[in-house]
Amino acid sequence: MSAEPDPLPSPSLRRRLHMRVEERLEGRSCGWCSVFVAYSGRGRPPSYCSKSCRNRAWEVRTAEARLQRDIVAGTARSEPVREVIRQTVVQTRPAPPPAEQSAPAVSTAAGWMTLLQELTEQLREGELGRQHWHHEKLYRRLTEVAATLGEAYPGGMGHLQRNAGRRSR
Repeated sequence: MSAEPDPLPSPSLRRRLHMRVEERLEGRSCGWCSVFVAYSGRGRPPSYCSKSCRNRAWEVRTAEARLQRDIVAGTARSEPVREVIRQTVVQTRPAPPPAEQSAPAVSTAAGWMTLLQELTEQLREGELGRQHWHHEKLYRRLTEVAATLGEAYPGGMGHLQRNAGRRSR
């Protein structure tokens, strides 16, 4: 077993030695959240661990000062804030569906010839000719009409085409 050396010299040696005790700040706790904040030894020791803690502490200090100033001025309120809430009930009804535009009631071949001629003119010279996004729908509908016409005519579309060729000459 070894004896530990005495950290302090003997009293007689102490009288002859000049002793100096140095203290160095290692860190301190944050003034807001109490987290340990290390100190590097240079500059002013930090009081807060972060800017957000510094801002929170400042807000509390200034709020207390403002409250004291308002109490002295007599403008501080001791009653709670009143809230007025207006409730409005809005009832809506769904709009009726738009009325479909019905095709003109045509019952004669002459009436249909007139409508098809009008469609032809609008496609050649009107706005409908420039609206290419409608062309595919029109084409499908017209082929359906032609197929139905072929089914309705005795002898079918082939017979109609042959007869139409003879008549146009």
